Formats: sequence, C-alpha cells, structure tokens
Amino acid sequence: MLEILIFIVLGLVLGVGFGLIPGVHPNMIILLIPVVAALNIEPTSLIAFIVAIGISNTFVDFIPSMLLGAPEPGKELALLPAHKMLLSGNGYDAIKLAVTGGVGSVLLLIFLLPLIIMGIPYIYSIVRPFTYVLLIFIVFMIVWSEKKSKSISLFAFGAAGLIGVLMGTLPIDRNLLLFPIFSGLFGVSMLLMVTKTEKIKKRGKEIHVSGRQTRRSVLFGSAGGIFSGLLPGVGTSEIASLASVDKNEKSFLITIGAVTISNALLSLMAIWLISNPRSGVAVLLTQLTNIGFNEMLLIISVGIFVAGLSALITLKLTKGFIGVMEKIDYVKLSRFVVILIVGMTVLFTGLYGLLLLVTCTALGVFVNLSGIRRSILMGVLILPTIIFYLP
Repeated sequence: MLEILIFIVLGLVLGVGFGLIPGVHPNMIILLIPVVAALNIEPTSLIAFIVAIGISNTFVDFIPSMLLGAPEPGKELALLPAHKMLLSGNGYDAIKLAVTGGVGSVLLLIFLLPLIIMGIPYIYSIVRPFTYVLLIFIVFMIVWSEKKSKSISLFAFGAAGLIGVLMGTLPIDRNLLLFPIFSGLFGVSMLLMVTKTEKIKKRGKEIHVSGRQTRRSVLFGSAGGIFSGLLPGVGTSEIASLASVDKNEKSFLITIGAVTISNALLSLMAIWLISNPRSGVAVLLTQLTNIGFNEMLLIISVGIFVAGLSALITLKLTKGFIGVMEKIDYVKLSRFVVILIVGMTVLFTGLYGLLLLVTCTALGVFVNLSGIRRSILMGVLILPTIIFYLP
C-alpha cells in the first residue's frame, strides 16, 4: 500500500509538470513506454503511477490551455471565453469553473458507476457497427455550424484526415506518431502566432453560477464525456459545444471541464469495459500490463483520489500563475517551447517526425489564419476511423 501511494505521488508530480508546459500534448505520455518498462515496477504500482500522471495532467492542463492561448485538443473552444475572463480580471474564475465541472463529473461517475459498468459494454456493442455513421454525422454538424467558411472547414478536415490516413506509412513507431501530429496541429501552430501579451486587469468581482446551471452543465457534460469516450477520434471540445445546454460562457466552461474529466476517466475504464484503449495513457497501460476487473477497480480508485488532489493543486497553481503572468515575456516563452518540441520530435521520431511536425504546423497555422474552428483538425483521427469502420 505504501509503495502504491509513493508511485501515486510520483505520478502526480510528473503529471503536474507535463500539464504546466504549453504546447506539450498529454498523449506524449506514450514517450515514457521504454523508460517505464525498463524500471520493472510491480503492476499495481505501475497502474497507480500511470493513472496519476494522466488524471493530474488533464486537470493542470487547463491552466496553459485556457490562460496561455495554447489549448490542447478538446479545449480549443474554451480558449475564447477563458481569455476574455482573464483580461477582465477573472482568469482564476475561468479555471475554477472548469475544475468545478471536472470534480462534479467525478462525483456523478461515482454515483453512476454500477450503471456504467453494466451499460457501457451493451451500448458499445449496439453503437459499434454504426460508428462510421455517427462520425460522419458529427463531421457534418461541425462543418455546417462553421460561421466563417464551410468550404475552408471541409478542406481543413480533408487535409488533416489525409495526414491521418498516410501517417501509418511513415517509418515511425506508431506509439510516437501522435506527438509530432498533435504538437504541430494544436501546439506549435498556436505558439508561433504569439506576438504580444495583453494587459490583464486586477482581480475582478468573483463570478457566481447558479446551482441549477452548475448541475445541468455537469450532467450534460458528463454524459457528453461518456459519449465521446465511445466514439474514437471525436474531441471533447466538439462534444462540449453540443452538450452545453445553457448558452453562456460560464456554463460552457463548466461543461467542458465535465466533458474533459469524464472522458479521461472513461478512456481508462474502456480498457476493461470494451477492450479498447481510448487515450495515450490507456495505450501505455495496455502495453505494460494486463487489465482485468481488479485492475479496473484500482484504476477507478486512483483516478478518483488523484482527481480530488489535482483539483486543489490546479486552483492553487492558478492563483500564483496569474499573479506572475504580467512579469513574463510570453513571446520568448512560446519560442522556447517550440524549440523544445522540435528537439523532442527529432530525438524520438527522427527526420520523418520532423517532416510530419512541419506539415501539421503549416496546416494548423492555415486554420488559425482562416479563423475557422481548430477542432476541425481532429479529422486527423476521425477520417481514418471512419474508413476503418466502413462496412
């Protein structure tokens, strides 16, 4: 038991570290496969360690995603309302709303756990044959709802999808492919466009949300997170935009927090429930140890425990983070992170990975300059998935 707690703490520290680095996608945890495998850790401690990394990373990642303008896939749509709240002196409240949604989703999943364990495998067996239909419908909804340019949105989806289809032909370890892809599409492409730091107002009046709005946002967000966990390739940002029933910024931030955290937990549970890992963390677990019912209970227990700690840590870090934001040159910080990502890409994926990073960055910059929603770039996963599930 003591060993498990030690590895939970170690995973928590590492997850917080990953989460605070803007532009570094959470799926880069797959880079730890050779390192972790060489440590010969006991299976239970290994599970606790990896789950702690994944859950803490997901919570803390709200800070750079929402406040630094470097959102990870799934948090793109949260950037605008969070940025507006930050400039008006309510950046802490923006993070607090997302964390509230995340904690609420954890509590709801605990309450619904027996139903989830019994119902998800059955629902998945029904939905799976029609996965491609659901994905095509979601793509249609995303493109159709684009206000700037539907044609550019469709083109961007096709271009990202083509990268996804062809990426398997590159001589790169499949476990590492997502690092240059997501870093280019959603990380470097955004960081390169950071040119100035706007003035942040002093702490404004604390924002309050009614209990009814909070409950509705958590309920629909959690349901959306579970739904997105069953559909491969669908980002939580798209699901959050559909699940947000109260059309205001505060409710949306709660919803996206609930969607993100419930999706992260379900992606781990899916290893046992539907025998299909849904995230980089889940892939890492399946490659390093066998997951049965007892292991799934451990995953759930550690996930809930770490979620509570991570929520508190995230709020504490946010207060200090906002306090020093005006003193940091974010242009230089962004350039440093870009250099770091390029170096890691070459180190782990070679020149082919660098080519992939440059290509994805160019597409990401094009989408940013076009003003269309960046979530359309999730076509890099959605299109190959549609092709895979076609009868």
